Amino acid sequence: MTKRTRSIVRLVCLAYAAFLSLLLLVPDPARLFGLWFPRGGGGGIGIHFSTFLTLGVLVGASRIPIRTSVLVVLLLFYAIGIEFLQLLSPPRTVEFKDLVENLLGLVIGVTLWRLAAHQTIGTGNAVDNAPADEPPSDPADGEEQ
Repeated sequence: MTKRTRSIVRLVCLAYAAFLSLLLLVPDPARLFGLWFPRGGGGGIGIHFSTFLTLGVLVGASRIPIRTSVLVVLLLFYAIGIEFLQLLSPPRTVEFKDLVENLLGLVIGVTLWRLAAHQTIGTGNAVDNAPADEPPSDPADGEEQ
């Protein structure tokens, strides 16, 4: 991925996170787009999962230059924080189911990206550009002499 492409992906990720925050924190997000749903009819099972799955994939694709453990903690705080900030935005509600969907979506999204990024399409060969914990094996070790 070129520097320019990575910058674009990071901007898209940031814009998506801002848009997602807006949708999850305004009292009636459908009104932003001129839509109307019966009371309680705008959401459903999987809405939080799919939106956070998308965020997870975008975060993975952006390859933000911080430690993975720090990134995971930040994403967990975001997912949990968004749910609790809904307490300040009536008629929004905090539901355990939504929190679970947020967390699952993030974990699966980042995992899918990491799996896809380390797989060369069409060959089945793993490609890992990240620094390894161990030095690479010597190719001569596999040859018989």
